[in-house]
Amino acid sequence: MIRATRLPGYSWDTTGRVEASVQALIGERLAELPARAAGVAARLREVTGDCRMVAVYLRPDSPDAVVGLCERLASTKNARERARLQHEIGRRRFARPGTAQIRLTGDLGQVLTAADNRTRAYVPDPGYRDMIAALLAGFGTGFSDFVESQHEVPGPNARLRQGIVKSWRLPDGTRVISKRANPAKPGRFAQEQFAYRAIAARLAGPVTFGRDRRLQLAPLLATIRDGATGHVYAVWQWAPGETAESMLLAPGEHTSLLRDYRDLMNALLDRGILWRDLSPRNVLVHGHVHHLVDFEKTQVPEVNAAPVPHEDRGAYCRGQIGVEELGVLCPEDEVRACLNGYLDPDTWDFDASGPVPFPPRPEVTAVLAARGITDPDLGAYNRTDRQIWQVRSPDLDPVTGQPRYPGLVNFRVEHYLSCAGRTDADDYDRKTTEILIAGRRHGCFDDAVQSVADAVDEAERQFVVAEVAELLAGNDTGPVTAPHAAIRALVDRIDVLDTARQDPDYFRSACTPLGEEGR
Repeated sequence: MIRATRLPGYSWDTTGRVEASVQALIGERLAELPARAAGVAARLREVTGDCRMVAVYLRPDSPDAVVGLCERLASTKNARERARLQHEIGRRRFARPGTAQIRLTGDLGQVLTAADNRTRAYVPDPGYRDMIAALLAGFGTGFSDFVESQHEVPGPNARLRQGIVKSWRLPDGTRVISKRANPAKPGRFAQEQFAYRAIAARLAGPVTFGRDRRLQLAPLLATIRDGATGHVYAVWQWAPGETAESMLLAPGEHTSLLRDYRDLMNALLDRGILWRDLSPRNVLVHGHVHHLVDFEKTQVPEVNAAPVPHEDRGAYCRGQIGVEELGVLCPEDEVRACLNGYLDPDTWDFDASGPVPFPPRPEVTAVLAARGITDPDLGAYNRTDRQIWQVRSPDLDPVTGQPRYPGLVNFRVEHYLSCAGRTDADDYDRKTTEILIAGRRHGCFDDAVQSVADAVDEAERQFVVAEVAELLAGNDTGPVTAPHAAIRALVDRIDVLDTARQDPDYFRSACTPLGEEGR
C-alpha cells in the first residue's frame, strides 16, 4: 500500500491527530493510483500551502487536462508561473464563457441591490475595467463556483472560517482577496462598501502618521454581483504584510508595534474616522506601510471632517478597541500604555448610579442581561466590564510557562458554533465568559480555561479534517459539514460548567475532570 507523504501545515495541532487523519484520507486515495501520484500530491501541498489542489489532483472525476495542469504546477519552480497555473486550473474546471449577461456600472448601489440574473460590477479604477470585464465574461455563470473553490484565508485563531474570505489568482497570476457578503450579517457588506469609498476620499493622497509610517487602504478592484447565484463579492488587490494580531501573538517586544497602533488610531480619529473594527487582525504591517482592511463597522461623517473630540475618543476605546481587541492580545499594562489618556480602569466608578454615557459593548450587556440587569447603571456596567477584562487578559500557562490567551477561547467558541450554523453562538460566548469569571472566583481558573479550550480544540480539529474529507469527495464549493459530535460535546461542556458555576464545590468538581480530560 502507498503511504501518504507527510504534509506540512498542521504543526498547530500538538496532538498530531489532524495530520494523522489527513494522511489517512489522502493515503486511501493514493492507494488506488500509480506510485508517482504520492510525490505529485506532496509537491502540490508544498507549493500551494493548501490541500485544495491536492484534492483536485486526486479526485476521480478530475479530467485529464486538469490532472496534467496539476502535475505541471507541482513541478514548476517559477512562482509567477505557478500562480498562473493555479488560475488556469480553476478556469478549466468552472469557466462557462458567454453564459452570463455582464454590465459594468459606476453605480455601487445598483450592484448591491440588483435582483435579476445579470452580473454587475462596480469598478472604481477605470484602469481595471477591461480586466474585470474579461474575467467575468470568461467565467460566465461559473464565476461563483470558481471563487468558492479557492483557498480560504484563515486567521491565527480560526483554522477554518465560513468561506467568506478567499485568496485566488487573476489570469496573469496576480493574487487577490475576495470577500463575499455574509447572509448572517445583513446590511454589513453594503455598509463596508460605502464606508470604503468614504474613507478612500477622506484619505486621498499620501497619508503619513507617527514615526514616518504610511497609511494605505488595500486597493479595491471591483464589487461584483454574480447574477447566476446572487452572491456579492468585493475583490481587493492582495496587500503584503503580516497582521498586527499575528505580530502581537508572536514572542518578543511589542512596544514599537503598539506605539504605531496608537499613532494609526489617532491618524484616523484626527480625520474624523471612527473605525470601530480597528482590530489588529485588520492591520497589515509591511515595513513602514500599514494597510487597512475590513470596514464593516466604520463611521465616516459625510460633511464634518473635524477631529473626533478627546472625550469621544475615550468612549471609542471603551468600545471594542480596549477590552475586546487589544485586551485579549496584550497584558493590561501594555493596553494601558497604548491607550494612555483614553482608557484607564483606575478611574472607573464602580458605584456610579447614572446611565452609561457611551455606547455599551454587546459582550457586557449580554452578561448583564443574563444576570437580569437589562438597564444597568454606570457602576454595574463598570464592574462587569472590569470582570470581563480581568479574565480575558493574557497570562502565562501554568504548565508550559508560555503566554496564554483566555479571551481568544471566547472568540473560538463563538466562531466554530457559528460555522456549525448555531444561532445561539453569541450566547455560548457569553456563557464562556461567565465560566471564566466563575473559575477566577472559585480558585480554579486554569481548569476552567483548559476545560473549554479542550472542547473547542477538538471541534476545530474535527472541522479541519472534515474539510479535507469533503475536498477529496468533491465538495469544494460549499460549506463544510459540521462535525456534529464534536460541536455537541463543546455545547454540552459549556452548559455543564455554566449550570455549575454558582456552586463553588460543584463547579470545581465539574471543571477539574473536564479540564484534565484530553490534556
